Amino acid sequence: MSSRKLADIGIVFNLLILILVISITLLSVSTLVSASSDIQFYKIDIELDEEGKSDIQLVLTFRELERYFSFNVIGRIENFEATSNAGPVDCKVDISGTSSISCEMNLTETKKELQINFTTTDFVKTLDDKFYFSGDLSPHIAVADVSATLKLPHGALLVGEDISSSVLSYPKSASAHIVGDTIIVIWKLYNIPAAELLKFEVLYEQVTPPPWFELRMRHFILLGASFAVVIGFIFVRYLRKSESLVLSVLDEYERKVIDIIIREGEVKQKRVVQLTNLSKAKVSRVVKTLAERGLLEVERRGRTNRLKLVKKKLKI
Repeated sequence: MSSRKLADIGIVFNLLILILVISITLLSVSTLVSASSDIQFYKIDIELDEEGKSDIQLVLTFRELERYFSFNVIGRIENFEATSNAGPVDCKVDISGTSSISCEMNLTETKKELQINFTTTDFVKTLDDKFYFSGDLSPHIAVADVSATLKLPHGALLVGEDISSSVLSYPKSASAHIVGDTIIVIWKLYNIPAAELLKFEVLYEQVTPPPWFELRMRHFILLGASFAVVIGFIFVRYLRKSESLVLSVLDEYERKVIDIIIREGEVKQKRVVQLTNLSKAKVSRVVKTLAERGLLEVERRGRTNRLKLVKKKLKI
């Protein structure tokens, strides 16, 4: 066999070895990527009450079909429930100092979601006059996408001037949203390794008004409502008859605007802003209120409004 043919065979052999090495590498990388996120999405919802009880819902969407799932909760849990979008789930719960949960699932290719609900009183501790929430909800499985929300009790406040200065030991970054009188803390996390803990910690304080304050507030609200009804009746009944009565029910800012329009006659709204030293937004709100009462006529001209009194209601 000639040396040229031997060289060609050597080149082909080296190419085959190279292709085999590349294939094995790609297969390994593919396997690693697939195994890097066994849980595609992990949703955590935690709601705290004034007594320190944590109401928890966990929703796990698996990337592949899984038959078994188990994890531990540091603390004693109660009211445990588990289900899936593929049907019933058979779970065993061993409760001691740590609660061990082991579930057998019947997931399908299109239905791979597991939902777990439980309550516990072991996630919230009292520190002086403050409350410290610490919940370890690590699945000890790699997770691609985590969304966690923590709803504080009604009236509770985070300790610190803002979310960044409050105690949030893990994760470091979070956002806080106020809904009514409730603060909701939200975490968004991605590509969490199996060995990394998903432990959420927050320091907050419960602000509760004393009983006498609530009683006084009820009296003030009742008195205010009664006063509003009386003033409303007087305003509607006698506005056309008494200029002095109309002016008496105006607040400080409304009277300022009315006085300027009385003095200037028909005037641009931006002129009112200049003369009152109020913000544009404040003047707009006052003008809108006076117009709704029927005291002002507002005419849009270009980029501003022209204001004038309704003379049949307020004779100046």
